[in-house]
Amino acid sequence: MAEYLASIFGTEKDKVNCSFYFKIGACRHGDRCSRLHNRPTFSQTIVLLNLYRNPQNTAQSADGSHCHVSDVEVQEHYDNFFEEVFTELEEKYGEIEEMNVCDNLGDHLVGNVYVKFRREEDAERAVGELNNRWFNGQAVRAELSPVTDFRESCCRQYEMG
Repeated sequence: MAEYLASIFGTEKDKVNCSFYFKIGACRHGDRCSRLHNRPTFSQTIVLLNLYRNPQNTAQSADGSHCHVSDVEVQEHYDNFFEEVFTELEEKYGEIEEMNVCDNLGDHLVGNVYVKFRREEDAERAVGELNNRWFNGQAVRAELSPVTDFRESCCRQYEMG
């Protein structure tokens, strides 16, 4: 029985633990989810919740209508954001193995930034210190994430194109 439970842990067959949280470090149901979100007590990976603001999703004119932002401007904004965040995190907390920025529209993923450090200690220190910081006029919300393999942590929206 234990072997079977271990084989289904974190999969959709697991009726106790949330497979979405286990796979992508977020769940669209949030705290209302009927399954457990096993928040890690140690991890190499952190998530900075809703940190990235895509200008195409947020640009509005004074009358409330959406402004057009060119693809070039969006790419430039993203590149500047990525470089600024990556550089500061690596300089202050330690070597980064990988960093991914979500550009989803789902509330549970929009603007999330996942950072995988080389050492768990660096991730833990980053979470502790980043939760006392501000970025672009908003409080930074950081937490340890269960995500270890970014190739496996794609949501359905990404997989569907």
